[in-house]
Amino acid sequence: MDNLRLQTHVRSDTPHPVLIVAGEIDVFTAPLFKQAIVNLVADGQRHLFLDMREVSFMDSSGFGALLGATKRLRPEGGSLNLIGCNRTIQRMLHLTRLDTILGVFDTLETALQALPPSATAASG
Repeated sequence: MDNLRLQTHVRSDTPHPVLIVAGEIDVFTAPLFKQAIVNLVADGQRHLFLDMREVSFMDSSGFGALLGATKRLRPEGGSLNLIGCNRTIQRMLHLTRLDTILGVFDTLETALQALPPSATAASG
């Protein structure tokens, strides 16, 4: 029932897989959100891209999942990049200073351009 409030799928027709997230991320749906991120990390992805354009709400459990993923990726030289967050989520990222350790972008193109050249070369 709660899984209907959040849907995720991976878009793989891009240089790096993009996790498309839609719905609400809260205490009930955060485990699904976290698992989708963990699956990408387990697949060996170091630079994660999350398309958040369809996310209408995210509470502290969602922000916690983002922080947890970042803590796993950064020691490996990886990054977590959010695309298309709504104003409320952007504001919370700023207030919690998560925007200083996550990439926050308007489009996938700008997110990909921000990657270091070595990351793009390593993806092929």
